[in-house]
Order: sequence, then C-alpha cells, then structure tokens
Amino acid sequence: MTELELRDLRKTYRSRGRPAVDAVRGMDLALHSGELLGLLGPSGCGKSTTLRMIAGLETVTGGDILVDGASVVALPAQRRNIGVAFENYALYPPLTVAENLAFGLKARRKRHRKDVDRKVTEIAERVDLTGILDARPAGLSSGQKQRVSLARALVREPDVLLLDEPLSHLDAAQRDTTRRELKRIQRDLGHTTILVTHDQEEALSLADRIAVMKDGVIQQLGTPYEIYDSPANLFVADFVGEPAINLLPGIAAADGHARLSGSVRIALPVPVAEGRAVVVGVRPEDLRLTGGEGMPAKVVAHEPLLEAGIATLALDGVEHALVVLTGPEVRLTHHERVRVTADPGHTHVFDAETGDSLR
Repeated sequence: MTELELRDLRKTYRSRGRPAVDAVRGMDLALHSGELLGLLGPSGCGKSTTLRMIAGLETVTGGDILVDGASVVALPAQRRNIGVAFENYALYPPLTVAENLAFGLKARRKRHRKDVDRKVTEIAERVDLTGILDARPAGLSSGQKQRVSLARALVREPDVLLLDEPLSHLDAAQRDTTRRELKRIQRDLGHTTILVTHDQEEALSLADRIAVMKDGVIQQLGTPYEIYDSPANLFVADFVGEPAINLLPGIAAADGHARLSGSVRIALPVPVAEGRAVVVGVRPEDLRLTGGEGMPAKVVAHEPLLEAGIATLALDGVEHALVVLTGPEVRLTHHERVRVTADPGHTHVFDAETGDSLR
C-alpha cells in the first residue's frame, strides 16, 4: 500500500497591499502504509490548506509531497489518484447516486462501462448505498450524502484518501453511526488516509496517530493516548479533552510541590527548580474528593449527569476554578466545603513562559 510523505511543506498567501500570511510553515510528516492520521486543530490552523495541497487543489509555496516515494507536486490534481471526500459533499444534483459514483471513472476514460458498473455496485454494497442508487442528492439525508461523498472518493481506488471534516454536518446520532462505519471501511480497504477535523472526539476515536496543529505548525504528533496522556505543551493540553483540563498557575517550591496560593499546594510529577513559574495541569477525571486530606475548596456548582457528575470548585485563594469529574453517587450542595487531591502520576506541569511540558 501507498505511503505519503510531506517534506518541509509550506504555503504562503500573498496579496498586494497586505502582509503575507503563512498558512503552513515547514511541515514534515510521514504516513505509514494503511495508516489513518488525524489533522486536528482550530479553524485557521492550516489543516485544510495542507489537505488541499496534497490533493493538488492548492499550489505549494515550498517543500515536497511524495506518494510511494515519488514527488507529485508538479502533477495536476487529476493525475495524482488521490480521493477526496469534501465537507460540503460536492455532489452533482442532476445525477443519481450511481451516476455520481461513476462520474469520475467515466471522465477518466480508463475503464470499460461494465467495469465501471461493477466498481459502483461493489463500493455501494460496502458503504450501504445499494438501496438508494437511483435516488438524487436532493432526496437524501445528511448521513446518506456523506456516505455518497465517501464512496465517490473510494470508487476510484485512490493511492491516498483525504477526508475533510467528513462528519461536521451530521447530528450527534448520525456522527456516532457514521464514525463507526468510517473506521470499519478504512480498516477493511486499508487506504492510507488523512482526516481533517476540529472535533477532538472524532480524531481520538478514528485516528491511529494525531497531528495537533496551531498557526500552520504541528504542535505534537503521536497516538491518541500520547496526545491525551502526555501533551507536549499548554495548547495541546487545553485543546484536547472534554471537560477541558484544569490549568493552574503556581510557583515551584523546594519540597516538590507547586504553591497555588497561600494555603493551597499541589504535588508536582517531576523535580522543578524552586521559584520557577509553572502551570499545573490536571484533568477532571484525575481529581478525587476526599474526607480529610487534600486541597481545601468550596463547591460552586455540581451538575449530576446520571452516569457521572461535574463539580466546579473554588480552591482557597486561587483565582481559577477547578472542575472535577465525580461518580454518579456523589451529591454536593452549593458552598459545601470539600477537599480534593490529585495523583502526581496523572498531573502535568508546564513552563509558564514557554508553555512547554516539563515532564
């Protein structure tokens, strides 16, 4: 199967009378054969621009794109054999589902009509479109349109598959179902795939590895577990996780703790020089309410969500609120006094100036 490599890939937009905008800044990335990689980041971080450059829909300012070891930068989009499923589906309204799937194959004129019909039938069965092949896009649900868009990218047997926000227009129930289908199809067919998304749940559940982007630069590349459990910096820690990680400014003390206020201290996972300004990060599920020991706090709010609860606490003398994930049996009242502890093994510490992890 095909491998994809990006070498020092750059994209700069220039407009007369305006400063140049560096959308992608020297990206180096290598995908293993059959791997699904998630490009995750906020709007404007350069992830869709990267996808468009790989597909040949955007000119490259600098660097190289290699598919199976061969550069494709000089090739037009139609000669790259790269399948793209677009965010807005990009289906042809006058054509039936079957005609939409066959359109690209017929336009390339490399297959006999019977072969085209066979491929359309085959991919329709895989993506569960057999019953709507004669329907037109206007009569389809959002989930069906998304499957047609995916099937049209797959039917050409691409070297690389690119998915641009494939689930963004679906409701919660459709997203869950389509996400499972998408993962099954990608595993079955083994396409080397890039998934562009701003949805962390989508990336964490689908991707073999995730590249978290900000301002055109990859902040961290790793497996979903590495991204979640060992964030490289404050941006990654804050962007990935729901509820969001607690980030608490403090000063490192000589005894291996960070002083958050006059009466609140928290153990650090690694030695840090005394007096160094740090930001301590603890995910809500890694905090525990205790009877006697721990940091003193007051309950600001408690949301019982049946399967769990979310408690918002005010630590004594600390400006930032603390969010704690509680068990379903926990009942808390407004202004109730509690104590909370954090396991140093699941605590993160970042340099307050650079934002880099100190673990």
